[in-house]
Amino acid sequence: MKSLWLSLFGGLALWACSTPSSQDERDVTVAVLGDLHFDLPPETDQYYHVRAVNHLEGKFCIPKDSVGGLSTGIVRHLDAVILAGDMFDKPFPQVHELYFRRYTLGCGDKQIHYPVFPGYGNHDIDPIAQDTLLNLLGRKANLQLLDSLLLQKLDNGEILNLHPGSRSYSWNVRDVHFIQAHRYSGDAEYGEANWKWLADDLRKYASEGNPVVYIQHYGFDEWALKWWPKSDREQLFDLLEQYNLAVFLVGHTHEASIQTYRGHAIYQVNNAWPDNDGNGSFAVVRIKGNNAVIATCRWTDDLGNYEVTGPFYVKSLNR
Repeated sequence: MKSLWLSLFGGLALWACSTPSSQDERDVTVAVLGDLHFDLPPETDQYYHVRAVNHLEGKFCIPKDSVGGLSTGIVRHLDAVILAGDMFDKPFPQVHELYFRRYTLGCGDKQIHYPVFPGYGNHDIDPIAQDTLLNLLGRKANLQLLDSLLLQKLDNGEILNLHPGSRSYSWNVRDVHFIQAHRYSGDAEYGEANWKWLADDLRKYASEGNPVVYIQHYGFDEWALKWWPKSDREQLFDLLEQYNLAVFLVGHTHEASIQTYRGHAIYQVNNAWPDNDGNGSFAVVRIKGNNAVIATCRWTDDLGNYEVTGPFYVKSLNR
């Protein structure tokens, strides 16, 4: 079965359904999805996100009055889909297979049409927390899957830099530098802390003042801070503040919101299914020229229709 997953992913990894936009002017757009929590079949609403993402190009536009009158226009090209952790609710083969049917790059109706950059959260690392042995076996299965995905993307040239000990990795879309740190930078519970790798990566790929987009699972709301040591938070921002940090995105808390930390806005991405705050939603991040903007895209049905809602984020990139 593992060879089937790899063949499905590897055979489609360099192929997409749409033509990349010109690289003459900075215009980078990504969708950031949090807390998919794929569970055992039968499937319910996991494909709703997929259909909504596939309908962004040529339609999605952030209202000007929501971002201080800044006109970003309609999204013409979506560059990537990024996952901000908790991809899986269970570590079983049937769950992995369902994820691959939805988030393997292809042109199917309920299949994502864009490159996907995975990220793990606490449920991926500790999928069966109440049983130590089964939990460790589940963690091993999930990490083996992540390792296979990242090595394939590295071989294909889709990512620039991979730290095997933490699975942190980075890639560029034009001159925008993206970093995926999974649960959080400094996490050494299931491997090696990424600090040296992160410092070296930023020095190599972000020293020219180009924008940096950083993604991890844990954020800055009261609940998430219980999972993320303060010393690691401080060390991370001591490092990021040396560079042109454009956007910091997190998941975990199943609510779209914006927190602040040391003067930086932290955009928290919602979860994928209906709950107390409405239907599932995800973030659309656009870096155009010297501005970064984010809005929430909330699906309204299973056909790919959606509404653009807050919280809205706008930042001028001064470098």
